[in-house]
Parts: sequence; structure tokens; C-alpha cells
Amino acid sequence: MLIKRLEFSDAPIELIDSLAGNYFFSSTAFGRLWESMKGRPVYWTVEDNGSVTAVLPGVEFGRGKLRRFQSMPNGCYGQILFNSIDESEKPKVASLVTERIAKEKYVKAYMTDFHKTITASEKYSVDKHTVFIVAISASDWEPPDSKLRQQIHKAERENLKLEKFNAEVHIDEFMRLHDLHEKRRKVKSGYTRKFFESLANIAANDLRINWIRCTHENRPVSSHIFFTEGDSILHWQMYYDDELSHLQATKYVPYQIARQSAVKGAVRLNLGLSPSGAEGAEFYKKKWGGEPYDYNRYYYKSLLGKLR
Repeated sequence: MLIKRLEFSDAPIELIDSLAGNYFFSSTAFGRLWESMKGRPVYWTVEDNGSVTAVLPGVEFGRGKLRRFQSMPNGCYGQILFNSIDESEKPKVASLVTERIAKEKYVKAYMTDFHKTITASEKYSVDKHTVFIVAISASDWEPPDSKLRQQIHKAERENLKLEKFNAEVHIDEFMRLHDLHEKRRKVKSGYTRKFFESLANIAANDLRINWIRCTHENRPVSSHIFFTEGDSILHWQMYYDDELSHLQATKYVPYQIARQSAVKGAVRLNLGLSPSGAEGAEFYKKKWGGEPYDYNRYYYKSLLGKLR
């Protein structure tokens, strides 16, 4: 087997996107999104007898001795895409890929194994992560918590309007909500206006992205970004105006999108990863009927990486 690191211009793009299918994080569009953050999409491919049998998409940042690899950035999910390979062979192939990445002289390498396709060697350390997954396929699904249901029904009476986000019209108000989020949490999100503009350009033609703008009497209330990952929808980012929190839009929007997505075939709502120690966030997610789902993040640091 031959393992290669390929940049976008040399990668088998059509094959990768075919294998990625309905998994947005594995798509070449998602990889290229990080060019707006000075990242470079790269693809670790496995070839056997001249055919590509597996691909691990990721993004590199930095140059020279400070190159970093992530599959995918900021905790987004990476996975190895397998092509015509026996199930019993997948762990071996995955191990060969991660072993080769460890030899690439990255200062740091991270792989978020939500889909559990990655087998890492002893060179990698492991972080455990937990998200809460809600089963939404039942036609009569509602959150089991009575207070949460009351808040959603209250929002239904407030005449909130949901529409598809249009960057040409809505980007300024969105960035205001984003800035309010940073100010409220006293932390920089790390995402730039250019990043969101690039994401909006992809969303205009990619059904795996559902970006929703919520207003009340023409006033922006909240903005929500959902990604499709297989048969699940992930509530990835949410920004809102705290002065209008009494309208309960932050509960109403994910409920409505979950119901709409279930009609189209989604079976799970992923409420996303909570910050470490955020017991309140986990308590809230359990109100939706969320069940914990555990997965690993593997990471490797060179000697230089350990010093930085």
C-alpha cells in the first residue's frame, strides 16, 4: 500500500466527494472553506494496485517546521473515507495512515474521530469527548422536558419568522449578533467575517448546510447554522440578541429545523460539544432527550509542539 499526502490540486476530488456523500465535514467544500482562515486542504490517500482505497481529508495550517494538521479544524469531525475495502481491513489501513501522519514532522496533528474510523498508534494521546444526540425520527417527537416544550410553544405564539440566510443582505446584522456573542462570553470565537462569507457562498448551493435567520417584527433575533452529517443534523453555531431572549428563539429554531429535517430523512439531532466543565449546558441538552455519545480526539505533538 502507498500512502500519499495530496493537496487539493492533485487530489481525486470527484472520488472524495462521492465517498463523502451526505457528510459535509468530509467534503472538499468544507476543506476549502478553511482557506479563508489561511488553511490548506490536504488529503492523505491510500493506494493499492493503483487505486485509491481510503482517504483522510484534513486541513494544514502554518509553514515549514510549524505546520499543523487537523481532521478537521476546531473539533469538527474527521473520518477516513473507505473505497471498496473489506471491513476487516479497515483498522489496519487506518493505522497505517495515522502512523504515516506522525512521521510527517507536523508540529501538531489532531484527528477528531466522531465516526470511529480512525485507529491511532501509541504515538498519539487521546482526549475523550461527549455530545448529546437526540432521536427525532418519530412523527410525534417533542422534547421530553415540559418546561422546554412550554418555551417552544410560547415562541410559536410570538410570530417569529424563519428564513434562509442571505449573506448579501444579512451579513452585517449577522456579524453584529456574532460580536454580541463574543462580548457576552468575553472570548473571541476565532471565526472571521471572511470565514462566514465563504461559508454563506457554499451554503447557497449546498443542501448539507442549513443557515437560518430568525426575526421578530423585522428585527434580527438569532442566526443558526446546521450541518448535515449522514443521517444527523448538527446544530453547529448559534448567535442571538440577548435583549430578545424572552422570545425563546434559541429553543424554537432547533425544534423547527429538527422537525423539518426529520421529514426529509434525518433521524438524529446532534446538539454539539459543550465546553469543558459546562454542566449547565449538558443539563439543558438532556432536556431535549439527548443521550450521551462518546468519541475520541487523537493528537500528536512533536518535541517543538510540546514546547509551544
